[in-house]
Amino acid sequence: MRTNKNLARGRFPFAWRKLVIAGAVAACAPAMTASLEATQEPGSIQWSIEPRGSHPDAREVQLTIESRWGAGSQSSWSDGRSISDLQGLSAVQLTGPGNPVRFALVRDAGRLDCSGIAGDFGGRGACSFSADPRFASYLQQHGIGAPTPHEAFTLTMSGVGRALVDAMQEIGYARPTAEQLADMGIHGVSADFVRSLASSGYRLRSAGDLVNFKIHGVDLAYIRGMAAIGPKLQHLSGDELVDMRIHGVTPDYVRQIAAMGPQFSNLTANDLVNFRIHGVEPELVRAYAALTRGALDSNGVVDMAIHGVTGDYLQQLAELGYRQLSAQELVDMRIHGVTPDYVRRLQQSGMARLSADQLVRLRLSGFEPR
Repeated sequence: MRTNKNLARGRFPFAWRKLVIAGAVAACAPAMTASLEATQEPGSIQWSIEPRGSHPDAREVQLTIESRWGAGSQSSWSDGRSISDLQGLSAVQLTGPGNPVRFALVRDAGRLDCSGIAGDFGGRGACSFSADPRFASYLQQHGIGAPTPHEAFTLTMSGVGRALVDAMQEIGYARPTAEQLADMGIHGVSADFVRSLASSGYRLRSAGDLVNFKIHGVDLAYIRGMAAIGPKLQHLSGDELVDMRIHGVTPDYVRQIAAMGPQFSNLTANDLVNFRIHGVEPELVRAYAALTRGALDSNGVVDMAIHGVTGDYLQQLAELGYRQLSAQELVDMRIHGVTPDYVRRLQQSGMARLSADQLVRLRLSGFEPR
């Protein structure tokens, strides 16, 4: 997995989302510590390498590149990649005895030329970076503008090149800036990702929205999983998909809710987000359907969850003979502290078959059974 410690400035539709994104970046996207505004040449670039995971033959390697771009500005990239990406370095050199090596990582935006020692299943050394002037010219020809040295380095490390620019132009996106291209590279937005979204009917508004999708894990599998559940989830907006992902609305969760009854088979994205925000679990809806009465809409479910009506609460009341309560009656009882224990003590004192309203009135009056 690629990681990068330089915090890029994404473009997000909602201001309140910033706190959520701060946590999501660490989990879902390359994290960064250096500003993409840096324009100076790198002070130093260091590399280290080792075989990756289950590939002791070193066909797949973990390459880490750490760079400094002035006081307090640094970045660290760690990528799993094929050793064939590193021109001049072989698996034999990495697994054999330690010896001097030279290799290059070449991308559209520029190249890293590295030297050092490799062998005994590891290696390390130093690199120099050179931006490709042909790519800078290409960006300028497309109205994007030449990247700064640091942006060119970020584009090189993330593999952003002509393919992504061409894909965005073909699909009709507004021209990204060089900085936005770097942001896209940091978070893994590729030409394939942009085209696959478009093929599923999603041409988003901007580069920032594409980054938003990547940060929060909105991919084709998620979109198709939702669309398969029902017609109201087949044409969700980009913002709705991101909101659902942020709040943990998964296809499995929606399927469980939809199975509760016809009134839950056509819930909107907003309904589902409200369910998740307020802790609505499928068990609550199942218990209500089995143990109570009356139609139940999304607002009633949310009200019950907000006020602590749980499946267990319904089960205990049912065991005491209360199987015909509405959602509003259950909420009123919970608000005013009518617990199963309170009802049980009333019944033991000879006060059985009280209505929900009578139970609430007794609680409000401070009455305690002997």
